[in-house]
Amino acid sequence: MKLNNALPVEALPGRVHCYLCTHNVAAIVLTRGSARQTKPGQSCPRCKASLDSSYALEVFSELTAA
Repeated sequence: MKLNNALPVEALPGRVHCYLCTHNVAAIVLTRGSARQTKPGQSCPRCKASLDSSYALEVFSELTAA
């Protein structure tokens, strides 16, 4: 029996920590339940490093943006 308990993935704006230049920058963050990760393929606007392994510091929900 196959169960489909997958939570929907939301793409929201947020801030992440770039490990290379050690700054917090804006990026798109994917949220699934309470898990957060950056959207693959993004780069840091300051140093052009990949943000694939960066840490999501905060996520701006659509409710607070309005």
